[in-house]
Amino acid sequence: FSTYDDLGSPYKLNISSRGFYSSPVVGLPQGVAVFLDGVRMNEPEASQINFDLLPLDHIQRIEVLSGNGSLLGRNALGGAINLVTPRGAGPTRANVEVSGGSFGAFRGEANVSGLSQGGVDWYAGGNYNREDGWREVTGAEEYSGFFNGGKLGLTSGIRFQGLYAKSDVRSAGSLPESIFGSSPDSNLSANDYEDLWQYQGAVQGYTQVGTGKISGTAYYRRHRAERFNANQPDDPDVFGISYNSTLGFTGDYRWARLLNDNLALNLRGGVDGSISRVRIDIFADSIKLGGARVLTTQARSPLWDLAPFLMADLTTGPVTLSAGARYDYVRIPFENLLDPTADTVGTYSQLNPRVGVSVLVGRGASLFASWGKSFRSPAVIENACADPESPCPLPFALGDDPPLDPVKATTVEAGFRYATDNLALDASVYHMNVGDDIFLTPFGEEEPSGSTIDGFFINLDRTRRVGFELGSAYRFPAGHSAYLNYAFTRATFQSVAQVFSIRSIEDDGVINPSPTDNEVTAGDRLPLVPDHVIKGGATLRLGRHVYAGADARYTGKQYLRGDEANATSPLDDYIVADARVGIEFDRWEVSGVVTNVFQNRYAIFGGFNINQGNPAGPTVERFLSPGSERMFRLIVRTSFGGAPAPGGEGDLD
Repeated sequence: FSTYDDLGSPYKLNISSRGFYSSPVVGLPQGVAVFLDGVRMNEPEASQINFDLLPLDHIQRIEVLSGNGSLLGRNALGGAINLVTPRGAGPTRANVEVSGGSFGAFRGEANVSGLSQGGVDWYAGGNYNREDGWREVTGAEEYSGFFNGGKLGLTSGIRFQGLYAKSDVRSAGSLPESIFGSSPDSNLSANDYEDLWQYQGAVQGYTQVGTGKISGTAYYRRHRAERFNANQPDDPDVFGISYNSTLGFTGDYRWARLLNDNLALNLRGGVDGSISRVRIDIFADSIKLGGARVLTTQARSPLWDLAPFLMADLTTGPVTLSAGARYDYVRIPFENLLDPTADTVGTYSQLNPRVGVSVLVGRGASLFASWGKSFRSPAVIENACADPESPCPLPFALGDDPPLDPVKATTVEAGFRYATDNLALDASVYHMNVGDDIFLTPFGEEEPSGSTIDGFFINLDRTRRVGFELGSAYRFPAGHSAYLNYAFTRATFQSVAQVFSIRSIEDDGVINPSPTDNEVTAGDRLPLVPDHVIKGGATLRLGRHVYAGADARYTGKQYLRGDEANATSPLDDYIVADARVGIEFDRWEVSGVVTNVFQNRYAIFGGFNINQGNPAGPTVERFLSPGSERMFRLIVRTSFGGAPAPGGEGDLD
């Protein structure tokens, strides 16, 4: 996984995996599914992920599937992330952490957990986080609460979970390249903000039935987002509110049988589904121009999906053969409340099969290979801006447009794994063909009123992702540890298309040094997908109580969004290093962290826009988002009460 940032805030990072994204940006195609203890967390209106609303301070481990996501449903084109939360274990224990640092950063987090004599485990925690931000007129304030509780036994169990989170982030957009080099802390969209909150409740349970086990999960999530996008001086701003509510469930039956001394069969079948209600209000805000805030879009979408699935593993000696399939049915209505005369409904059905083989070739070593299909259905906002006869003046308006086709991918992957008590190695190579990828294309005629973005979403015939990944980690007998990971990704277009870009604008009132069509051809690289990513680090134990460590990451060249045709120079590659040192004694730990130790200047995101503040007049320029400056943070942790930190044995899966 690699990260980039086009909202100018460390709380709004985008994750990229194999040329697909998991992002908080509404309108960016989402291709990585995110789960919390098996509950899908992608929001229904745009499949976006609000990482700042997830209980990241209460995570026991992160499970990453960077390969074929056939059996995980929509959005798992580039894989999936499952965040596993802790539960109580042993006598009551409390943990407290306080930290502070550069640019007014302050964070407090506490949790308490335990296990009763009757076998009921519980975990509760909360956190508060704020900072002023290193760029002008930025900052963030967040708080959340989280609870896990239940009783898990060998033959039956039940678990309850609840969370609440609120996040208010003042972000900074990208900067014209002419300003980026001299004043990277500037903010030309000083009033941008996202004010979000959500609550979620879930119940999970299982029980033995015959020789198998039935398990189920039900959850409800409510989410509200208020967003303000401050545009340049001559353009109206954008104000929007969205409301989402989702009721979801998963149920399955698992059965395992030893057929003979050398043959074992595992079966799992079930159904997954959800019902969501989406409400979207978008306003063109011209108050700064002496105008008013005008409602341009008011829409709702009562969408739902249902997906039965079946999978089987057959093990004979060192060989395990696996097969499975999932059938997804998704229905996405779009109701325009300002003009109810025309409604549209997108319905999508897709069978995603998967087959694989794993072979143990020695102690701790195995080979694996798989083939499978995956898909994502178009998001509500993509379907609402897909009519070539009625382009959208984004981001102001959506409409009742013909539904798009779902994105479909076929992946072949093979690899190797090796693990001992001290060493872990893995390697994989993959080839993925993608059909009907969704991109914004230009209208080609006059611009819709009030926007320079005149386009509509289309299905692009073919794209491709190929690459290989290497990973290694080693723990030394003295307690030192080190890791090194490498990923090569080549994400390319495989068909001709015209993709929207402000770089191609031709207007008498705009200076455009090189107005060229953004027409892609086979072999052109997708934007914002680095070709090489290297990550490495080490931790040293300096005696019994002191440790020190460092991490570094190299991100290769990547083309700017809006240059899908690869006609201009890509973003420069860059290296960023972090360092940490800490001391542990009794129940206390004090540590210091420095990020971007060498104060490297680099661009983490790039696109094109019109710089209305250029002295020569409105000019099309490269707009870049600067990586964070060097920051310091001091962290103090302590614990009270009983034994080891909360564990996760017996977690529902």
